[in-house]
Amino acid sequence: MPFVAAPNIIQLELRYTLQGQQIENRVMVDNLAAVTPTALEDTAILGWNWAEASLMPLVSVGLNLREAVATDLTTDTGGQFTYAPDTTTVGADGGAALPNECAYCVSLHSASRGRSARGRIYLPAIPLSAMTNPNNLSTSAGAAFVSAVQDLIDAVAAASQQLVIVSYRHNNAPRTGGPVYFPVLSAVATDLIIDSMRRRKPGVGA
Repeated sequence: MPFVAAPNIIQLELRYTLQGQQIENRVMVDNLAAVTPTALEDTAILGWNWAEASLMPLVSVGLNLREAVATDLTTDTGGQFTYAPDTTTVGADGGAALPNECAYCVSLHSASRGRSARGRIYLPAIPLSAMTNPNNLSTSAGAAFVSAVQDLIDAVAAASQQLVIVSYRHNNAPRTGGPVYFPVLSAVATDLIIDSMRRRKPGVGA
């Protein structure tokens, strides 16, 4: 797909290594103004700090946080900043974990309806201690993961930015006039069932 400009948007990638496999979570941040080198740096640091404080305490020791990368999507030559202060930030749960391709999906809700106005984030490295059976998280673990994602939404808002869903297409066609941004208001769990991310399976993805 050819590059489509998304003015003022910063793509935030949180990159991990999970049992030797390179994986990532990716969200979009509306800077609410022209993107500057300072905004890129601040967003990357915000993403790292969120993962370190809110996500890593919930996941398996097999997950290593490698770097947070912020990219300006205003143009196809926009700036980029990578934040990687250490190589020792790992998940806090030292017990066994589900296979790499297992993840917990948390929905990102805006004020609008429809698939274009909703997003999802697949959280990796689910510990067995968080499960009630082979398919389901415990209620408390599910609530903790949702709360962690809400922490990210709130942290971005506190930085005078907005986590958004960037919609490039509508009714299977490119949007006239460019992408539309839907501000994310809340993190929501639709169920406690574990989902699958096939590309996180060893030997399949990066």
